[in-house]
Amino acid sequence: MKELPRYFFAPQFCKPSVFSLRLFFLLLLFSRSPSQEIYVHSFSLSGNHAISSEEIFNHLETKAGAIFSQAVLERDIAAILTMYGTIGYPFASVFTDSISIADSAGNLNLSLRISEGAKFFINEIKITGNTQTKAEVILREARFQQGDVFNQTKIEKFRKRLERLQLFSAVAEPQLYITSGVVSDSLLGGLLVEVKEGNSNQFDGVAGYVPKQTTGSSGGYFTGNIFIGMRNLFGTARKTIIRWQRETEKTQELELQYSEPWIFSIPLNAGLEFLQRKQDSTYIKTILQTKFDYAVTEEFNIGLGAAIETIIPSADLSRFTVFESETDFISGELFFDTRDNPLNPSSGVRYGTAFQQGTKTIKGPALYLSLAPERKFSVRRWNVDAEVFTPAFFRQVLAAGIHGRHISSSHLELSDLYQFGGTNSVRGYRENQFSASQLVWMNLEYRFLTGRASSFFGFFDAGYFVRPSDALLGITKQEQIIYGYGIGTNVESTLGILNISFALGRGDSFSQGKIHVGLINSF
Repeated sequence: MKELPRYFFAPQFCKPSVFSLRLFFLLLLFSRSPSQEIYVHSFSLSGNHAISSEEIFNHLETKAGAIFSQAVLERDIAAILTMYGTIGYPFASVFTDSISIADSAGNLNLSLRISEGAKFFINEIKITGNTQTKAEVILREARFQQGDVFNQTKIEKFRKRLERLQLFSAVAEPQLYITSGVVSDSLLGGLLVEVKEGNSNQFDGVAGYVPKQTTGSSGGYFTGNIFIGMRNLFGTARKTIIRWQRETEKTQELELQYSEPWIFSIPLNAGLEFLQRKQDSTYIKTILQTKFDYAVTEEFNIGLGAAIETIIPSADLSRFTVFESETDFISGELFFDTRDNPLNPSSGVRYGTAFQQGTKTIKGPALYLSLAPERKFSVRRWNVDAEVFTPAFFRQVLAAGIHGRHISSSHLELSDLYQFGGTNSVRGYRENQFSASQLVWMNLEYRFLTGRASSFFGFFDAGYFVRPSDALLGITKQEQIIYGYGIGTNVESTLGILNISFALGRGDSFSQGKIHVGLINSF
């Protein structure tokens, strides 16, 4: 690699020396009565050429005739530096040119002098520390072209995008370096980005054996959960997931996911998902889905997708359970995320909403087709998830979330309903204990952050759901309010982030508490 220049500069705006400013106002305050206010008599700028005084003043709070505030003036100085940083002047600085008392009332004349420095152009970007991730994967997140003018806001967003990839355990503050001297009041240089590779692969496996329960019952069986996640295949940021879970002897689930980033060299991601769930001995549900999502901004994504969902009832049942069917879906979704750390946020908002419109076709079984009220009909699904993270005391966070699910159709079956309860919804209940066509639940946690991705928390969950009546199965409409509470922890390990919690459901005694174990995945 070509040797880098020896002189580096952090791309942070030069801070003005405000010691003399503070000393002046300290002496001024001692000479006045506590209730006497100081006004700004006049306020002027000098040294500014790249930005007009009128434009600068439009962004400042300090104005002639206003009450003077030292804190406001310092914020205004920072605002001036921010303005220069966004148009290519990272080395601009602001000084107090003069401060004087204007009249007998003690009002002030203020004058600031701006030293703009040279305009900086980024001619190259150097990456260090990437032992697995290819340099082009990092460079495409910069969204800089060779010769672009320095822009502090774009650089900050660049770093944030790299952190959101979740491929690196650390991303250092990018640094500027100079490759050529001042030519026509301009500097040519580069941007040095230092990263530290993180653990982008996850493997988690838990297995158990349930022995034969009673004489005459079927034999014992294995149960467990296997998760394999790779978020950086071949160093290209391609992602894949393999997940298998067996909840009971007759209920298991298999999921495969793949994501291809930056289609057509734009921030457009394509994903493919396969999900198959065997529900007891009742039916097998298979979903094949493809989707595309486009990053409009760092925080806002939009997505479109299509899916085929098939239901196959068990062939060895002597009674009706569900129809054999196929549903074709198209979908759209919006996603907004301002969390400062997706793995262990201390501030920010996460919001997502998705809508699916589909046509369901009943195909069998032939023996029960006469029971179908209609052979083809519409199905609509709507999901919404909102989470808010508010910092409390030092390394403490209040996390609140609300989630909703709704499915509507002229005919709903057991296979159409949402299953919930347990680790990812309302804790204190068995996994997927409930089925519903309409549900809303909330999660409230008070977290003590113990590491980059670790925390200890107390929580309270509550939910309300509606399960519609089913005349064919003889089930009446059900409505219920449930809640759970307890304590838990997120533990960062070589396997990933393990979520472990102990929860009591509504009316539970301590001995009836549930231990929930999950692997946090942000595919």
